[in-house]
Amino acid sequence: MNRIIKEEESTSESIVDNDSRNFTEKVKRFADFDFRIKPEQVMAQLPFLAYLFVLVMLFIYNSHRSEKIIRETDRLQHEVKDLRSEYISELSQLMGKSKQSAVAIKLSPFGIKELKTPPSKITYRDEQ
Repeated sequence: MNRIIKEEESTSESIVDNDSRNFTEKVKRFADFDFRIKPEQVMAQLPFLAYLFVLVMLFIYNSHRSEKIIRETDRLQHEVKDLRSEYISELSQLMGKSKQSAVAIKLSPFGIKELKTPPSKITYRDEQ
């Protein structure tokens, strides 16, 4: 029984040593940028790489599109401010031109004069 346990212990120690040795070799290769990729491995990863490429392209498109929308929004907000100020100035000019005195001055060349007496109410009685 002792013999079996000793054999299992020795094999488990060799597995641990072998794993640690493989790990250190992998770290050294990674640090030296020596990946040793085989063409078959690249071909196996090609669909995933294509998927990543499509995602990156969608991300770039989305960022460009959002920047364009932001620029368009800023331009339209500036245009709205300009149109609002133009509306207010036109409205104030119209209010000045529609005053009773301004209308009387414009109609005086046609012979139409301003009433001096207030208008009177005309009533009609229906006698039947």
